[in-house]
Amino acid sequence: MKYQVTDIIRRKRAGQSLAPAELSFLIQGYLDGSIKDYHLAAFLMAVCFQGMETAEMREWARLMWHSGLTFPREHRRDFWVDKHSTGGVGDKTSLLLVPLVHCVAERVLGPAQVRIPMISGRGLDFSGGTLDKLDSIPGFSSQLPIERAMAQLRETGFFMMGQTADLAPADRLLYSLRDVTGTTDCLPLIVSSILSKKFAENLDGLVFDVKFGGGAFMSTLEQGRALARALTETATAEGVRATAVLTPMHEPLGWKVGNQLEVEECADFLSGSAREPGLAEVTLVLASEMLALASRGKLSAEQARGECEKELQGKAVYSTFVQMFEVQGGRWDAFESRRKVLENRPRCSVVAPSAGKLSRLDALAIAKLVRSMGGGRQSKESGIDFDVGVIVHKKVGDPVAVGETVFEMVLSTDRTMDAPSVVAADFISVEPTAVPARWIEEVIRA
Repeated sequence: MKYQVTDIIRRKRAGQSLAPAELSFLIQGYLDGSIKDYHLAAFLMAVCFQGMETAEMREWARLMWHSGLTFPREHRRDFWVDKHSTGGVGDKTSLLLVPLVHCVAERVLGPAQVRIPMISGRGLDFSGGTLDKLDSIPGFSSQLPIERAMAQLRETGFFMMGQTADLAPADRLLYSLRDVTGTTDCLPLIVSSILSKKFAENLDGLVFDVKFGGGAFMSTLEQGRALARALTETATAEGVRATAVLTPMHEPLGWKVGNQLEVEECADFLSGSAREPGLAEVTLVLASEMLALASRGKLSAEQARGECEKELQGKAVYSTFVQMFEVQGGRWDAFESRRKVLENRPRCSVVAPSAGKLSRLDALAIAKLVRSMGGGRQSKESGIDFDVGVIVHKKVGDPVAVGETVFEMVLSTDRTMDAPSVVAADFISVEPTAVPARWIEEVIRA
């Protein structure tokens, strides 16, 4: 049956549910070029306003998944597990989870019992992307052919890569389009985008870090809970064991925001030299849930957390962190050398306007500031300045004195750039009393 793309857009705009054949027509037409960016932009906006029914959303996810290849598996004696974050500010946990979960699994569950295939994305709207952080490592290649990725998974037990032309290509195209059309915060589009990539990994288990708050795509707890349930239920329907962790995102996670800076913080975290409590808590909970799934009932989340805390006292996890980059061509020594050079990057401080306790450190405002400095994309084609970012010195609940630095902007050394003009009140608030943020709201196990 021949469809007209404008008719499908009108039907969705009117709130009607689309048939699988209509959804397939859209996906295939976008892939072969007969349906243009402006068509899909209109359709995506219609979905944002009208939503998708459950069956419709699942079909959209399957179509994007089946638009490409799925990682082959000869057996399921080992357990393949991954984690996905719905996006936040300063969210660098993927870089910590791969070495931590791997080391604990090898020690506690046995060699080669757990594999961690991780397909990540780039920055979306104001939210940072894991691939952009990885790209700040000189020589690192995130674009692995499937054959090489599978070989590395067998040899090391993990990989970190981006989508290739063969993996969920429909989502890869739509991901960039959503980023520049104001359609990033739509629940069915988020669910289908995430799961199309994860289904392509042929996983056994998946942990979702579903963020909510001012610095997340889901602004309220209720929206976050709805997304968490949609993700876990859709994954379970496809045979993937799933858990969702609801984590607030009102202030940045960790001390640093920006690609190079966040990799630096991960290195400091795993070497034991600096661990911001919020980042530590989120990392430990996510790692524990991944290991509980991977253990097939041998470990509770509480037992897995104890093993993670024990692992962080040793040196193996940092060595695995470095290996994670080097096995894919990354030159860690060059990154460390560049880090020393970049310590002299120009900086500009934002200070407390009064004494008291920090009651607000606006994650969204800081993310937009970093993007305006060049640390995020303004269009599909724009590049990223890996050097710029923000270093946080005070977190919510910390005491501050008048004029004390709350955070500082780290400016680019590669091009002439004046410090952005900022007003402290747009980013921070100080009150006589304030309490530290709670970083884990709820765990939903399917």
